[in-house]
Amino acid sequence: MLKITDENYQEFKQVFEILWKFYIENSSNNSKIDPFGEYSPITVFSKWEKKSMPLAKRGLKEGLRELIGYIIELPLEKREEISNHLAARGFLGLKQLVSLVRDTPQKVLKRGKIKNLDEYYIIKEVLANAESSITATNQERLWTIFVEFEGHYGIKK
Repeated sequence: MLKITDENYQEFKQVFEILWKFYIENSSNNSKIDPFGEYSPITVFSKWEKKSMPLAKRGLKEGLRELIGYIIELPLEKREEISNHLAARGFLGLKQLVSLVRDTPQKVLKRGKIKNLDEYYIIKEVLANAESSITATNQERLWTIFVEFEGHYGIKK
C-alpha cells in the first residue's frame, strides 16, 4: 500500500511532478494545461505544505493514486517511456508504483474487510473500473466488504 511519510514525501512529490508533467504532455485533451500553473496539483501541494503537512501528505497520496490510474490507461510505449524516465532518475518504475496501489484489493479480500478510508477509496475505484482484472467472484466479495464498511463507517452516498 502506498504510504506517504515525512521521510519519503519529497521523493513521492518529485515522482508526482514527473508523472503529472508527462501526463499533461501525453494526454490529448490536456495540451493547453500549464503543468505548474496556479491551479496545478504541484502548486496546490506547495500551498498545503505551508498550511498542514498531514493535509499535503494525504493530498499527494490521493493525487498519485489517481494520476497512476490515468497513466496506466496510456498506450504501452508511453507507459514504458515514463517507467524508464522514472528509473533513470532513481525512482520506482511505473510497475512498482502501480503495484503499491493495486495490491490493496488482494489484501482486502484476504483480510475480509476494509480497514481505513484509504483502502475504501481504492476499492471504490476498483469497483467502478469496468475493465478491472478482478474476477466476478472477487468483485462480488469486494462489493459485500465495501457495503459493510460503508454501513459501519456511516458513509452517505
